[in-house]
Amino acid sequence: MEYAVISKSCLVPNFQNTVERFWRFSQHVYANPELQSLCLSLQDKQQRNINLLLWLSFCQLQRWTVNLDQLLGQIHHSEQKMTQFRRHRKTIKPLLSDTQYQLLLKHELKLERRQQQLLVLCQQRHPGEQAAEQALKAYLQQAEAAESYLSRVNAALRA
Repeated sequence: MEYAVISKSCLVPNFQNTVERFWRFSQHVYANPELQSLCLSLQDKQQRNINLLLWLSFCQLQRWTVNLDQLLGQIHHSEQKMTQFRRHRKTIKPLLSDTQYQLLLKHELKLERRQQQLLVLCQQRHPGEQAAEQALKAYLQQAEAAESYLSRVNAALRA
């Protein structure tokens, strides 16, 4: 089930606070060029969702349990739409001015933020019983890639 509009007036307690903290966490992690490159590689080569990677990392730091199947189901539709948008943006880039292209990137960032809201909402409704680190490893399907990602995220957060 996807929630197209999330109104601040009907938020569950701490929802907006968690959304903002997760957004700041994501910006912090993504500001590290090495981590940004790793995330984009996982997205492009293994079709992994960056927001979900970041969410699972955030949940690990909070020591929260998750329901990976629910999280995947929650973002399935929005991920398809974002993938189509991303592909279209890259295809038409040569036809656009820098300003037009930046507007598309800005819109994509809004879509990313909405998807993050969906993850937070799903977490509050279906917290699950799986440790976030184990869910991350399962999602990446390669413990080695998960360990590399986790160690790099943790190192970046300590810096």
